[in-house]
Amino acid sequence: MNINQARVAVLVENQYQELELWYPVLRLREAGVQVTVVGPAAGEVYASKLGYPVTAEAGIDDVHAEDFDAVVVPGGFSPEYLRRNPAMVELVRAVDARGATVAAICHAGWLLATAKVIRGRNVTSVPVIKDDVINAGGAWLDEPVVVDGNLITSQLPNDLPQFVHEILTALGKKDEPESRRPVEATPRSTALYDRAALIKNRAAGAGSANYRAYAVVPGA
Repeated sequence: MNINQARVAVLVENQYQELELWYPVLRLREAGVQVTVVGPAAGEVYASKLGYPVTAEAGIDDVHAEDFDAVVVPGGFSPEYLRRNPAMVELVRAVDARGATVAAICHAGWLLATAKVIRGRNVTSVPVIKDDVINAGGAWLDEPVVVDGNLITSQLPNDLPQFVHEILTALGKKDEPESRRPVEATPRSTALYDRAALIKNRAAGAGSANYRAYAVVPGA
């Protein structure tokens, strides 16, 4: 497949994980992929766990499985909302039935379980929903990224480089010969994915009118 002709749906609902949505969207677009952010309703704004907004470019009732070569499901708490929407569940199930790529990271395993696409397949997810994945029939592996046919699953935001690498590979991106080597795991990130930092200001010194910003992370 010509990467510039690849069409990918990225599903969104409220309380999505920021990096798990925006990293794939921007990285895939950079590679020339035609990415559509699909939410329950076109033009509606959805907020991330920390409040970062995204506007759905298409509504779920306006798209069909045949429109896409892949569907990407970010994590956060949004998969819990997505799995309650029968049309979202059916889109994932239909894309998988076509043999097109289904890629899910972190808590997105919840949606895969509801769509019944992981029984008998090797998968991973954020460890906290390991039992959900196993009870849905998946063979859970403690690995950053697992590829089983057209199904690509990943664990955490720090695994996004490997996750998106596998999506691009599935879509037919051709690089130098060594590009099929697994992407090396990056060191554990120091990012805090579950809370927002507060920006405050303080004087640069006693009696100084020069104020500098600093960040405070509640609970850190």
